Amino acid sequence: MHARLEPPTERDVATERLLRSLPAPERALRLDLALRSAGHHLTGTGAHVEAITMTDTGTVTLLLHRPEHAAPTSPWRLDPVHPGRWLLLDSIGTTDLVDSARLAGQPCPALVHLGTLVDEPEPTALFVDLEAFGLLSVEADDRSTREVIGAIAASLAASPIGETLRLVTHELPMETHLGNLNAESADSIDAAIDCAASALGSTPTAIGGRRTFELRARGLGGETWEPVIVVSGSATHDPDVVRDLAAVSSGGGRGLAAVLAGPIQHAGLRLVGGAHRWRVEPLGLSVVPVGLPDAQVRAVHDLLDGADRPLASIDVPATTTASTTRTAPTPFVEQPWQLIVHVLGQVSVTDALGTPVPFDRSKALELTAWLALHRERPTRVAARTALWEVSVRDASFANVVSDARRAMARAVAPPAGEEWIERTLTEQLPLHTGVVCDADLLRARLDAARALPALDAIEVLRPGVEWITDMPFAGTNYLWPDAEGITSSLTLLATAAAAELAHHCLAVDDIEGVFWATGRGLQVLSGHEELIGLRMRAYARRGDLAGVRGEWEVYERSIHADPWSNGEPSPKLMAIRRELLSH
Repeated sequence: MHARLEPPTERDVATERLLRSLPAPERALRLDLALRSAGHHLTGTGAHVEAITMTDTGTVTLLLHRPEHAAPTSPWRLDPVHPGRWLLLDSIGTTDLVDSARLAGQPCPALVHLGTLVDEPEPTALFVDLEAFGLLSVEADDRSTREVIGAIAASLAASPIGETLRLVTHELPMETHLGNLNAESADSIDAAIDCAASALGSTPTAIGGRRTFELRARGLGGETWEPVIVVSGSATHDPDVVRDLAAVSSGGGRGLAAVLAGPIQHAGLRLVGGAHRWRVEPLGLSVVPVGLPDAQVRAVHDLLDGADRPLASIDVPATTTASTTRTAPTPFVEQPWQLIVHVLGQVSVTDALGTPVPFDRSKALELTAWLALHRERPTRVAARTALWEVSVRDASFANVVSDARRAMARAVAPPAGEEWIERTLTEQLPLHTGVVCDADLLRARLDAARALPALDAIEVLRPGVEWITDMPFAGTNYLWPDAEGITSSLTLLATAAAAELAHHCLAVDDIEGVFWATGRGLQVLSGHEELIGLRMRAYARRGDLAGVRGEWEVYERSIHADPWSNGEPSPKLMAIRRELLSH
């Protein structure tokens, strides 16, 4: 049995060609960075973004609430034609926004494309932050109103900026969700509002009198303060329900927004239809709105659904030739052992069942760890020099050796006639081969896995990566691991093994395996670029762009918190982020 791709339908081909003709990736990236940059500069001023315009050449204009409270700083400037607006010229490159954008979260996840401005010298798109206004009423004939509301709902479902928001629709086709896992449909407007209230939870209480724009820009509390947007395609509504919705969303900026057919009294934003242009009040702008008939929404949905559909199975006669026959890989066999010394986290010694070995002296445990990592030259002089900063009496050292030998023997009896730490009359102090180090076992598994196919490599690597529980020698103050470079070596080993396992898991679409493996590695070295990149790819493979962005924000916080970092994000990770969020 084999799989093959089914040929696309003519409608799918036409829809994909239309979508590919739009300059969406570059526009979305510039919008994202521009809003983050503005959010950083507006933090603490009391001003916030209500709407944003962008020309085809990339000039960005911000329409602010309370613009008099904030003065623009480079690369922003005041608009000489419209006082109070901030201007970002098309001569400013998108990459020039990165320095300020990386300091803020996305403050306007509920941004939607309303349409194209009328009477502008060049084509200019208008985007509005629904949450900033609270309630948008669309006021036109039934057909036009439904098409505009359908376009808004689909825009929210597919927005690369608003992937964290929750969307609740009413009387709109399920296809409007475009497969978004954060979108759901309600049977009534009452049910939609109840669903929104449940999704908001304690957000309105937690934010107090602050606006979510400010909280997201600051990145306070490690929260994304995801908004909930209710979009209804119904032409009529219960006046009492509408009145209550207008009251709770009044003023905006509290995590809730709604889009309804109007007119609605006290709506924060009105889109009023006309013969050749629609008015956007109270912004005082005129636009040709974006509208999507239900048939076009279904065409886009079917195209996306087809991409996720499993390959069709076909029967192909099985043939075996000399060129296709491969020798099965040799199964991995781990070195036999009775006791294991753990250094990839809290230092301990355990038996095969995981039972810890109790030591009377802490130095006895440290000596055991030292011997496990110095099998090539386990001399008494070297051990004493490493474990003590000052000269120690022979009797004291002998007591430590005896305690280590006795503690392990109490836990697991050594082979007849042997000791876990051999008794010698020389300088040598060899550790029995039945006592192994987790780092050595992990290194052997990593070396073996590199020659194996993905599924076999996962089976070999996973037990070894399970030993990674924290930074090497966590919770100790041993001096010799850092002085000898052992800590750095073990850190590289742990992150390499975690990354190798994550790569193989990603290759077989084991997304949870990717998160588990990278999580182990990040316990050792937070902010590790390869591990972060793998997590971002795993989120993208699952279709969770919110996870991609969230992982990027965690990475940004980690490099800012690192006193040894210059605060600059990795160019490699920036490229991965752009690649994943542009699709």
